[in-house]
Amino acid sequence: MNSNFSNDNHEFEEQQVRLSDYWRIIYRRKWIIILSFLVVVAATAYYTFTTPPTYEADCSVMVDQTGGMTQSLFDISPFGGKQLTMMNNQVQILKSNRLAREVVSNLLKANYKDSLRLFSVEGESDKPINYLQLGTARLQANLTVDPIRDTDIIKIRVKAGSAYEASFLSNRVAQTFQNLDREFSRGEISQVVSFLDIQLKKKAKDLRESEEALREFQQAKGVFALPEETQELVTQLVDFESQLATAQTDLDANSKRLEYLKSQMGRMKGKLETSLSNISTPLITELKQKIAENEASLTAFQLQAGRNQFQYDQIEETKKSLAVLKKRLKVEISRLLANNTPLNDSLEPYWDVVQKVVDLRTENLALKAKINALSNFVKKYSRKMDTLPDKSLQLARLERAKKLNENIYLMMKQKYEESRITKAGQIGKIRIIDQALPPQFPVSPKKKMNLLLAVLIGLGMGVGIAFFLEYIDNSIKTIEDVEQLRLPLLAAIPEIEPEKQNGNFFSLPGKGKRHHHNVIDDSNEIAERLVTHLRPKSPIAEAYRSLRTQIQYAKSESPIHSILVSSPGPGEGKSTSVTNLAITIAQMGTKTILVDSDLRRPVIHSLFGVQKDVGLTNYLVGNAALEDVIRSTAVDNLYLMTSGVLPPNPAELVGSKRMKALVELLSKQFDYVLFDSPPIIAVTDAIVMAPMVDAVVLVVRSQLTDKNATKRAFELLNNVNAYMPGVLLNDVSSAYIYGSYYYYYYYYYYYGEESGQSKKKHKKSSKKHHRV
Repeated sequence: MNSNFSNDNHEFEEQQVRLSDYWRIIYRRKWIIILSFLVVVAATAYYTFTTPPTYEADCSVMVDQTGGMTQSLFDISPFGGKQLTMMNNQVQILKSNRLAREVVSNLLKANYKDSLRLFSVEGESDKPINYLQLGTARLQANLTVDPIRDTDIIKIRVKAGSAYEASFLSNRVAQTFQNLDREFSRGEISQVVSFLDIQLKKKAKDLRESEEALREFQQAKGVFALPEETQELVTQLVDFESQLATAQTDLDANSKRLEYLKSQMGRMKGKLETSLSNISTPLITELKQKIAENEASLTAFQLQAGRNQFQYDQIEETKKSLAVLKKRLKVEISRLLANNTPLNDSLEPYWDVVQKVVDLRTENLALKAKINALSNFVKKYSRKMDTLPDKSLQLARLERAKKLNENIYLMMKQKYEESRITKAGQIGKIRIIDQALPPQFPVSPKKKMNLLLAVLIGLGMGVGIAFFLEYIDNSIKTIEDVEQLRLPLLAAIPEIEPEKQNGNFFSLPGKGKRHHHNVIDDSNEIAERLVTHLRPKSPIAEAYRSLRTQIQYAKSESPIHSILVSSPGPGEGKSTSVTNLAITIAQMGTKTILVDSDLRRPVIHSLFGVQKDVGLTNYLVGNAALEDVIRSTAVDNLYLMTSGVLPPNPAELVGSKRMKALVELLSKQFDYVLFDSPPIIAVTDAIVMAPMVDAVVLVVRSQLTDKNATKRAFELLNNVNAYMPGVLLNDVSSAYIYGSYYYYYYYYYYYGEESGQSKKKHKKSSKKHHRV
């Protein structure tokens, strides 16, 4: 016999995916999707409604870049750098551990600290609790700092367990931030004020001593005035020395300011000093040299007597040139520091301080050059004074010391008062714009948002799992799956659902008897699979009639009389299918016999409620005559041959010559002979019997039979030249065939009135009704 199936056609053919395919997958896996949905929503709801609420309050501060330290008598410049760098620095300060520790330290000193959840500890601990460390860590974890783009405003947000505490902590952070900034702004000038105070006291003492020495000399020597030429020399020398003292005072004040700025950098102080010391390029060296030369020239021009207009113009040009050189030097040093990526990253929080350090070092470079130039002039005029007579020289020196101390004292007194005024005016650059208010609603958990996301995630995860299971599921499910295997489809049998009449199951005669072991026979339920007999007008019976028609016209040249029905594996419904097929054939009025040739796990006898003791095996071994093993059934024109006693060698029996002769004999006595055979993949019985019959029908069950197993079964049958008219797809959900609405519509349209059955949707039967 030849098969109409070729091994070359085993390959899958690509088929366009339709929207209905996706809907079928979702419908088939609906319980997984529902379960996923319920689990996610339930877990989210439990978390949402059991989690303590969290409140968030925010306040706004503005970084006023003109409100810091302004240009003063010592050229104390405001915080430098670009606006973006400035804002980034302030953000880093707000996030710093120092500010958080300052806030927590102040709170721990308050009487109300025990009422703050910031310091609450659940349970008891044997170890002592470091509340400063605990509070600092919690505050930093719940603090969010957001600069508002294209503005100088920063939002400070703090989360807490209560609305009041959130607003309270947010305002405390802003206030502490403002206080630290004010302290920093005043700290630099405070160093200068302290330095001037000490120097002023020293100069007051020096002035008194010099005045007393001059008075005593004048009284003792009787000399009270110097010659005019000598007086002019003393005046010039005192003027030079006063300028030198002023420059030296400025340099000392800058040194104090540098010490303070570096102290604010903590552990980064050494790294900055090393970096600044190592910065040396030809351009920087040239700029430093030119600054020194220009400062010396400017000092010389300013000290010249009787200056004309040309000299005044030279002074102005030199000042402009000196300012340009200083600016270029600052920019070059800052650029080299910024390009040093590891250093720049570590110095980023202190970049405004770094800029000020660079500025002061540049100013000190110019001051040192000015001091050198003034020192040379002082030495020159001092040598001129040394040429005076002894009496005039001594008086000139005393006069010089008195005037010099007087000028320095007045200069320092003026600078001291100005510095005090400047210090009092340093209010810092941080302005609190909006105070934080207790929020009305918590920011978490967001109940509506959480539940909405849970619905979306639950459905999405369920659909994802459904499609993943579909992807790894290699079973045949629909008619399209059979077509993809390029196998001929004889019919698709819908799943059999239980149906009741007057509260009782349909039953065949003789059911419900008790057997040994006092076990009640469940053949009532088993008999429900005989749907072609019990519900002849149902869509399932019609599907079997369609199968019957396909087999009848499968071979036009030679009619089919003997049919072997098998399946790739167990539980795919071959016994139910062959029984219903036999009933539909018998209902045509043709004489039909059903032979249970499954000598391993026979079930045909259970379907008809008879014993299998005498049957096929008894005849094959010669213990019974043919007429003794053939039984009539409750279905007209249908006869039955049970399996008989189960033998130890079933494959040898079904492959014997006597079995082949039996097939030929039955084909002569009956119009149709149908054999129920064991699964093909499991045992060889079906393969042995296949060449003996006219056709082999392979039953595959929807959502159970593996595609590879189906292909393998066809290959095995093809190897023995069995004729295979096609595949019977069994237990297909009605939705896979017609769509559930049309399935029930057509069914009740054609059969509802005649059958008199309820049009309500029936509950689906357990899968055990289809696994025979």
